[in-house]
Amino acid sequence: MRRQRGFTLIELMVGSAVTFLTVLAVSAAFLGYTQSFYTQAGIRGGQASLRQTHMMVVRNLRMAGYGIEPPLAFDFPDDWSRDSLGAVNRSDRLVFRMRNPAFNAFASTLSASSITLAKGLPETLRKGQIIQVVCPGALSWSYAQLSADAAKGTTELALEAANSKFPRLNDFTASCFGSSAGGLSVTVFKIDVYDYSIQLIDEDGNPSTPARPYLFRRHGLAEADPNSFGEPVAEDIEALRVSFLRGNGTYFIPSKYDDSVHPAPDYETPLDDPRRANDNPANIRAVVVGLVARSSTRDSAASPQAMNQIPSFGSKLVISGSTLVPVSEDPIPKPTDYGFRRIVSEMSVHVRNMRSSEMPVPVYTLDATTPDACKGALPKDDFNCAGG
Repeated sequence: MRRQRGFTLIELMVGSAVTFLTVLAVSAAFLGYTQSFYTQAGIRGGQASLRQTHMMVVRNLRMAGYGIEPPLAFDFPDDWSRDSLGAVNRSDRLVFRMRNPAFNAFASTLSASSITLAKGLPETLRKGQIIQVVCPGALSWSYAQLSADAAKGTTELALEAANSKFPRLNDFTASCFGSSAGGLSVTVFKIDVYDYSIQLIDEDGNPSTPARPYLFRRHGLAEADPNSFGEPVAEDIEALRVSFLRGNGTYFIPSKYDDSVHPAPDYETPLDDPRRANDNPANIRAVVVGLVARSSTRDSAASPQAMNQIPSFGSKLVISGSTLVPVSEDPIPKPTDYGFRRIVSEMSVHVRNMRSSEMPVPVYTLDATTPDACKGALPKDDFNCAGG
């Protein structure tokens, strides 16, 4: 009869060691898979944020200059340019204007301090809102800025005092502002402002932890906080750079202030006039928009020395010529918190409204025989359709 015997101490130790190593390997594999899953999820989150942000900015930018003179379509605040030696222009801000195509109002009387409308406002307008007032047939036009909120349904618009500078021109002296032609009246349009900037927000209130980057949009209105950047429209957008191109494809830095050095072309300026090729903002024909987004979650495998730099954007102009060479660094200050993956996207946007050769006005006439055409009575959707 065989004698029954158990495991020896050595056998138990070997079995325990094998079991421990097996559990350790499975745990390491599981942790690695989990880390990889969250890393990839964070990258996908950053890619989604970048894609949605680019679509939003590009969609709005394509309307820049609609219904407004090309020299007034883009704005360049004092802190706009972030230049470095040899760079074209790197900016963390993009500011442009357009006429809102979904707003119509008609003026009955105008003065330098107020406008009386023929009927109530279709929507509330806030203090600081820029309005454009256009004579029938665009024989003349001017701009003004509201000095107080105007509620929906009101017929009175209070204006800021004129200062001979856009948008506070308040020049309604032309005879056409007091008349109508072909059943048309003096039209009041709303000018929308898109002011995009990158801001770092301390979400947890702890100054020792890195802030989170957001893309903000300011509307150019009188926010309660004069230092407000508007409203956040996209998270985890770390960098914004814009570059401007003329019609011939050359990069340039639009002039900011001195119109005497780079005079603006107007609607009647011939195409071969030198004013069509200078550095005035009216000559912007395309905008290159570059964005950097970071992953929505931190990669725990990254060390403090790894991936703490935001990639440079595509190209710049050499000072001595027009040859494009790679950018070696970007001088815009960036957060240095580590562990985030970065995604870079750059897109060229043609701004077709900058080619306008006349002030667009709604082509309403007394002919209402064509269904769904921009003629006859004011369209039911209230859109002020016009070329541009």
